[in-house]
Amino acid sequence: MRKLKNRLLLFLGLWAGSLGAQNNDTTLLSSEEFLNLVKENHPLSLQARLIQERANAEKLKASGNFDPKLYSDNSQKYFDDKIYYRLQNSGLEIPAWFGLTAKAGYEINDGIFLNQQNTVPASGLWFADLSLTVGKGLFIDERRAMLKQARLLQQSADFEIQLALNQLYQDALEAYWNWYRTYSVNQVFTNAVDLARVRFEAVRENAFIGEEPFIDTLEAFIQYQTRLLSQQKAQIDYTNASRQLETYLWLDGQVPLELSAGTIPVYDDNMPDITLENDWLEQHPQLRFYDLKIERLQVEQRLNREQLKPQVDLQYKFLNQPVVNEEFFAEYSPDNYQWGLTASFPIFLRKERGEIRKTGVKLRDTEYEQQFKQRDIENKVSALQTELSLTLQQLGETRRMVNNYQRLLQAEIIKFENGESSLFLINQREIKYLESSEKQLELEAKLYQVLAKLQATAGILTR
Repeated sequence: MRKLKNRLLLFLGLWAGSLGAQNNDTTLLSSEEFLNLVKENHPLSLQARLIQERANAEKLKASGNFDPKLYSDNSQKYFDDKIYYRLQNSGLEIPAWFGLTAKAGYEINDGIFLNQQNTVPASGLWFADLSLTVGKGLFIDERRAMLKQARLLQQSADFEIQLALNQLYQDALEAYWNWYRTYSVNQVFTNAVDLARVRFEAVRENAFIGEEPFIDTLEAFIQYQTRLLSQQKAQIDYTNASRQLETYLWLDGQVPLELSAGTIPVYDDNMPDITLENDWLEQHPQLRFYDLKIERLQVEQRLNREQLKPQVDLQYKFLNQPVVNEEFFAEYSPDNYQWGLTASFPIFLRKERGEIRKTGVKLRDTEYEQQFKQRDIENKVSALQTELSLTLQQLGETRRMVNNYQRLLQAEIIKFENGESSLFLINQREIKYLESSEKQLELEAKLYQVLAKLQATAGILTR
């Protein structure tokens, strides 16, 4: 019997420190290292960066409305072996910001049936044309509105990326800590199976030499079977958690990776600072995204209100006749010019007023949505802070409880050594010890899962 008792005490001491010791052939993968792998290689992480590229492309496209352009307008008519007319007009057009467009070009026309208003000197005509919108479109037009909205879209892309990555990192960290929990539980029950086997073999040896009743071997074997079933379930959970974790492991976003057999998780007892900054809500990417969305709608509304003004366009063209072998402006005269005025105004403005109303509804809808989202975020963060605090307290109590159950188990074994206990009581103490150990591991994983959810909900997980 003393042989059994000594083996139980020795194995219990080894078991208590088994989770803290690692073999030389194992590879430690911390949550920070794992998250860095996700940031750098996960397809969704790489895809999120395309949001910024798309916004940059939209801004480039909108900026193109202000690009200078070369143009050439040629029209000719030939009939009955006669040149009726040839009209040639080429130059450079430069759009400006405040409803101003400048042109510089050269015009030459000829033909036997040329319209008199198109008649120019034989050497052609140089011109500089200025067009100015003084009514609708003076302060804002579609080109400027598109560029302003593209710039706002470029800013909002940063917040959109943060929101996408926040969710990805939260899911990844939850998978990591679930992997940690299942790995540790599997270790606990693997050690429990070994202990139950040692106990069964020792009881059987003692029964053969007459120191134990044979009925005790049946009880010891049932304990071994029970631990074995629990370990098999823990192994299944650990395998499933490992496969789930592997969905976040990639190489350059293209090659899926697998965990090596010796890779194990790491638990950090140093709880990070969970205090949120005072301006966390104002800096929340979701709310900042709504701010910029409202600004884009305000730009659209400003453009809509601009349509209520009459369309008034002024055009003034400076004319200059080139003279061979003389200075370019030798024949220039301020009396040579062409000007025009174009005006229009819709009578009822129903289309314009309809657009204003429609955009106004979008604005109010977005503002209501932002207010709801802000309140929802505040409540969720508050609830998660409370849950995190309570989980931390529960973990402390559970750790003390595990320590107490371990002491009870050790005391029961000592009593058994002195002939004052039985295998049944040792088994009962061990069951409570296993249950509390599993609960401790569950709370350790939950603590960091809630922390990841809190940081993601507060919008700071990507910082």
